[in-house]
Amino acid sequence: MEQSKGKVVAVFGWSRPAETSAEYREAYVVGKLLAQKGFVVMNGGYGGTMEASARGARENGGRSIGILSDEFHYLAPNPYNDETLSSPDLFSRIREMQRRADGFIVLKGSMGTLAELSLVWNLSKIDLKQRKPIILVGEHWAQVLRAWCEHLGVTPEEAALLQCVDQPEQAVELLVKQLCAK
Repeated sequence: MEQSKGKVVAVFGWSRPAETSAEYREAYVVGKLLAQKGFVVMNGGYGGTMEASARGARENGGRSIGILSDEFHYLAPNPYNDETLSSPDLFSRIREMQRRADGFIVLKGSMGTLAELSLVWNLSKIDLKQRKPIILVGEHWAQVLRAWCEHLGVTPEEAALLQCVDQPEQAVELLVKQLCAK
């Protein structure tokens, strides 16, 4: 566990899931497992799965960082952030998370989640020296990735930059193997 101390994992997901939803519970488990392995959780800092992963980290002895966007000035940050940073817009917010993170876990989400994934995925392709693990959690992602390869211009090499798993436990296990072996 000591090897992961200080390493930051960005968790991407959406703001809509209620506390009683399966998506919220899954994000909570992600935050919990990351905290138990000594990782710092980072996300967009607001509600839904962002709140859940921060809460999972905090309630299990970990830390969380929320990267807010000035474009959402009308939203309050979730109460489980240990630290919040502000960025002027969504692009800057995603870029800051990409810069600070050692790895990424992507949960079910909407347009914002796809924007986050697209940017970090593209930057991963461009920067071979700084390649960071990107793990997609949920059985739906394998289908989405297949569709992107089949119907869009996503190449097998680009698809290989993403790792699809079904469960949070698998995602955290992969991160430990990839980030703590370095």
